[in-house]
Amino acid sequence: MNETLGRGYARIEAIRAARGEPLAMVPEPGAPPPDKYNSVYLTLFVAGAAFLLPFNSFIMAVDYFKDQYPDSTIMFDMSTVYITSACVAVVTNNLLLDLFTYNTRITFGILVSLATMLFVAVCNIGWDGFSPHVSYTINLVAIGVVAFGCTVQQASYYGFTGCLPPRYTQAVMAGESAAGFWVSLDRVVTKYGFHTPRRSTFMFFVFSILILLGHSMLHHVMMRHPLVQHYLRLTNESRHRRRIQLHLNPNEDATLMESEAGDTSYGVLKLQSPALSTATGQAEPETSAFSFANPVYSPTATAPVSLASPPSATEPTISPSAALQTPRPSYKVEDVVFESPERPTSWRAFKRGVKARWAVARAIYPYMVSIGLVYFTTLSLYPGIASEVPSCRLGTWMPIILMSAFNFFDFIGKIAAAWPYEWSRSQLLMASGVRLLLVPLMLLCAAPRHSPHIVGDVYPIMFSVVLGFSNGVFGSVPMILAPSRVGREHREIAGNMMTLSYNGGLLSGSLVSYLLLSMLGPRAGDPCRLLYPTPHLPTVPPATTTAGNVTYLTTALH
Repeated sequence: MNETLGRGYARIEAIRAARGEPLAMVPEPGAPPPDKYNSVYLTLFVAGAAFLLPFNSFIMAVDYFKDQYPDSTIMFDMSTVYITSACVAVVTNNLLLDLFTYNTRITFGILVSLATMLFVAVCNIGWDGFSPHVSYTINLVAIGVVAFGCTVQQASYYGFTGCLPPRYTQAVMAGESAAGFWVSLDRVVTKYGFHTPRRSTFMFFVFSILILLGHSMLHHVMMRHPLVQHYLRLTNESRHRRRIQLHLNPNEDATLMESEAGDTSYGVLKLQSPALSTATGQAEPETSAFSFANPVYSPTATAPVSLASPPSATEPTISPSAALQTPRPSYKVEDVVFESPERPTSWRAFKRGVKARWAVARAIYPYMVSIGLVYFTTLSLYPGIASEVPSCRLGTWMPIILMSAFNFFDFIGKIAAAWPYEWSRSQLLMASGVRLLLVPLMLLCAAPRHSPHIVGDVYPIMFSVVLGFSNGVFGSVPMILAPSRVGREHREIAGNMMTLSYNGGLLSGSLVSYLLLSMLGPRAGDPCRLLYPTPHLPTVPPATTTAGNVTYLTTALH
C-alpha cells in the first residue's frame, strides 16, 4: 500500500478540478454540441485553403518567374525547397507534439507565413531593388520559410481534425484544393487585368495575404466553439485514462457502502488500508478482498448491498456460488489511486511516444503507402513538367491553363471524396499504383523539347484533368479513413503520421522531377519555330527604273 500511496491518492473531482475541467457531467461522445450554420466546417475549409495558399501563390506566378529568370529551373527549385522544408517541419512537429498545443503551433505557422509573404510581395516584387541572383536566392529562402510555417499548420490541423468526426478532415482537404482553384482564378484575373507582369503579380500576392489575415481571425474564433471544446475534452480524457488506474491489492480492504445521497442505484467504493479486522481480531483472508474479479461486484444487480459490517449470527452466510446468482447493484468509483503524469521531456515519455507512433504506423501503413504514392506521382509532374509543356497557340498561357485545370479538378475530386463509399485498403493501393501511368504520358507531351512525341494542346490538358481529379479523390480518402482505424487517444498521432507519409511522397516526387527534366533534352530556342518553321518568302527578280536606279522593292522583299 505504501507504493500505491506514493503514486498519489485523490478524488476524481479533485483530478478534474486540477485539470481545469468542469465538475458537471461530461457529455457523451454520441451527443456533441451542434455545429450551427456549419461554422466549424467552413472555418476548417478556409484553413485548408490558407496553409497551402502561399505555395500555390509562388507556383501560379510561373509566367512572372520564368520571365524574370529565363533558362533557369526556378519552378523545380522552388518545389524541391518547399517540400524539403516541409519534411523537416513535419518531423519537428511530431517531436514537439506534447510540448505545444494545437493553437500555439497553428498560430506560429500563421505568423511565419504572413510575415514571409509580406516581405516577398513588398521587397522582392513591388520594389525589386535586388540583383537577379540575389532575388532568386531570396525567393528560394522565402519559400523554404513559408513551407516550414505552412506545414506546421498542416500537420497540426490534421492531428486536430483527427479528433473530430471524419467530415471535418474532408473539409480541410477540400480547402487545400480550393486554395489551388482560388489562386488559379486569381492569377487569370490579375494577368488579364494588369498587363504589366510585375504589377499583376504584386496584386496577386496581395489578395493571398488578405485571405491569410481572414483565416487567422476565423481560427481563433473556431477554437472557442463548443463542438471543438467537446471533442478536445474527450481526446484529453482518453489520453490520460492510462494514468488514472484503480489499484486493488490483496492486502487492502475495499468496503462497499450505500450512497450518501440515498440513491439506491449505485454505491460508493471506498479503499482502506490496512485491512479491517474481524471480530476475532484476525485479518480477513486475501480471497475476501474486493477486486473486479470478485463476484460481489456485478453491474446487472437490482438492489444495493452493504458490506460495511460483518454478518450477524442470525443471518445466513452467503456462499460464493450463491453470490454469483444473486442480483447486485451497480456502483460508481468515488476515490481512485492514480499515477502522477510524467514530464513530457523525460526519456520514458519520449520512448513511449516512439512506441505509440510505431504502433499507429503498423495499424495504418496501407493508408500511408497509398497517400505517399499519390503525391509522389503528382509532384513528379506538377508543377515542374507541367510548366515545360509547349504550346504554339497558347504561348505563356499554357502552363497557367494546365495548372488551373489540375487545381479545379483536384477541388472536385476532394469534394467527391466525401461520397459515402467504403474504400478498401487494396482498392486504394491499386488506384495509387495505376496513377503512375500518368508520368510517362505527361512526359511525352514535353519530351523531347524540339519535337514532343504527343503533339497538341488537348492531350496535356486531358492528362492534367485526370491527374487533378485522381489526386483529389485518392489523396483525401486515406487521410480521412486513417484516424478512424486507431483509438481516440491516438488519432492526433495518426493524423501526423499520415502527414509525414504525405510529405515523404511530395519530397521523393519533387526529386524525381529533376530526372524527368533531364529527359526533356537541352533547350533549343523557340520550339514552335522548329515544329512549325516559317516558310521562305518568294523572291522577286530585280527591277530597274528608267533612271537606272535599283528600286527599293527588291530590298524590302528580302
